[in-house]
Amino acid sequence: MANARVEVLVIGSGAGGATTALELARRGRDVLVVEEGRRWPVEDYGQSSTAAMQRLYRRRGMTPILGKVPIGYVEGCAVGGSTEINSGFWHRTPPETLLRWRTQYDLQAASVEEMAPHFQWAEGEVGVSRSSGPLPESSALMLKGAEAMGWAAQEVPRAARNCRSSNLCAHGCPTGAKPGMSRSLLPRAEEAGAPLLTNTRVKVLLRRGGRVTGVLAERRHDDDTVELVRIDADHVFVCAGPTETPALLRRSGVRRYIGESLRIHPMLKVAARFPREVDAHVSSLPLIQVKQFAPELSLGGGFFTFGHLAMLLSENTAQVSPHMADARRMASYYVAVRGNGVGSVRSSILDEGTVIRYRLSDEDVWNLSRGLARLAMLLLAAGAEEVYPAVHGLPPIRTDVDAARWLDDRLSGSTLSLTTVHAFSSAPMGERRDRCATDSFGKVNGFANLYLNDASTLPDSPGVNPQGSVMAFARRNALHFLENAQ
Repeated sequence: MANARVEVLVIGSGAGGATTALELARRGRDVLVVEEGRRWPVEDYGQSSTAAMQRLYRRRGMTPILGKVPIGYVEGCAVGGSTEINSGFWHRTPPETLLRWRTQYDLQAASVEEMAPHFQWAEGEVGVSRSSGPLPESSALMLKGAEAMGWAAQEVPRAARNCRSSNLCAHGCPTGAKPGMSRSLLPRAEEAGAPLLTNTRVKVLLRRGGRVTGVLAERRHDDDTVELVRIDADHVFVCAGPTETPALLRRSGVRRYIGESLRIHPMLKVAARFPREVDAHVSSLPLIQVKQFAPELSLGGGFFTFGHLAMLLSENTAQVSPHMADARRMASYYVAVRGNGVGSVRSSILDEGTVIRYRLSDEDVWNLSRGLARLAMLLLAAGAEEVYPAVHGLPPIRTDVDAARWLDDRLSGSTLSLTTVHAFSSAPMGERRDRCATDSFGKVNGFANLYLNDASTLPDSPGVNPQGSVMAFARRNALHFLENAQ
């Protein structure tokens, strides 16, 4: 068994882990980053969906969230984590959300003014900006529909300053225009003296009383042999994400308010068919979001390929599969809700995998129903001939009357085909000891040197893409550690 010792061990290289490693290494700390996934060269990005799933996604993109209404969930498992495969959309945590977190979780030092410098830092590091060219047709149509309805809509900034509209975000950006952590913060962290140990899955945290002394991990080599590694550390930051962080903690015997309060943004997708070609499969995903009904629900555009379209239409194959011939005239959109249900995360006893559950609440279903109504009305106002929801047994929506029905009626949860790419809150931070796993800065309650610094600590659903929130809070927490750690 190989052994190593380090001052600060960072587990995970996504938005939280990369931010933590960079800020600590820049200030002279002895840091090691451990990542379960591989480091892939840019030449391996932008390949087929199948290749991307195999290389960049956990469980090859097939991670179910169990419940009465199953939900498809995807997250990254590679150097850079989910930042390698996301859209790059960027939001600051809404002021209302920050106030709610202060009220309900007693989260300290997290006002709009206190968080602003951390957002500014992160936006500079990853190059957040708006597109410089004309809107893609799928975006222009969404904006047209929003204006026709009189609803507030805006182009969302992205961490993709030089986007070339290759429509390959979910496959790993082959141009580097959308720099995930593997091409932005992590190289800078390595230059500052924080090496990266890849293909290494941490199995368990080693504990002695109220301290974590290190970890046991398995490192997989290129010849598929596995080496057991022990890494001793003075301080440990777990940044493995909203599902793997609580799973690791729970199988290490750290369970108080861990993995009991998972929140997500449930998403219902639709396809819209227009009178003319949109060619959404060869342009950047729609950049417009409607925030008229935020924070409870948002309307936006989804990543579109012919394969994704076929999956969406498969909910009502007999009715709509003939429309695959019209794929160039179609684009994908979604309604996302700020989930009010609660889920759990457990580490499987059988295969050491992760079991995720979520109870879709009545309010979630209500918001999804109203969101479908509004999204369909918007798309029809934009000129769509038909809207195809991913709802089993629901016929295409062709008129405003068909759409407006769902402002008052509720969809049946059992008919919904839902997905999500946003999970958080499985180990919430704050000063409320009756509901928080950590203090306001990610230090695990009852431990002197164990910290969490990723999406798991966001107290509940932020209602927006969480990458900006994760990076801003991770930097805030890392700087607090530097000021206060013994």
